[in-house]
Amino acid sequence: MNRRTPILIGMLLAVATLAGAEQLTTVGIINIDRIYNSFYRDSQEVRELDRLRREYQDEIDSHVRELETLRQRLNTALDQNNRSTSDRLQTQVAEKERFIEDLARRRRAQLEARQARLLSDDFLNRLQQAIQFVAESGGYTLVLRTDTEGLQWWSSAIDISDQVLARLRTMTR
Repeated sequence: MNRRTPILIGMLLAVATLAGAEQLTTVGIINIDRIYNSFYRDSQEVRELDRLRREYQDEIDSHVRELETLRQRLNTALDQNNRSTSDRLQTQVAEKERFIEDLARRRRAQLEARQARLLSDDFLNRLQQAIQFVAESGGYTLVLRTDTEGLQWWSSAIDISDQVLARLRTMTR
């Protein structure tokens, strides 16, 4: 029996070592921004958001051009020492600057609200389900976002973004 004990202990240690080896963590990463942009690229809502973004920028650019014209007229009035015209134009320039700042702030808030509706709870719920499905079926025990602080480098072999995107598309059909 004494000879069998060390062999038995050795076999138990070998089995324990193999069992412990199966506990390795398999990490996957996911690029949420890429998934969002790819998933919604062809959607009507995103096209509408892009159209509004261009429209709002054109509107602001138009007012900025008007402001530049006012500034040129102000410089001309100052060069000609025309006090009454320069005072009036300085007031108009200040009002136009405040108007543009307010307009830009309002338009930015409108765009952000519209984009937030795109990233609704429904989308986030479906995204979470897709990540869970891909992670579990692929044997991943941990999935990190690429924008996680401290994440410096990763191999493309652990990027599951395309798989999650494919799963999302399957879920929406």
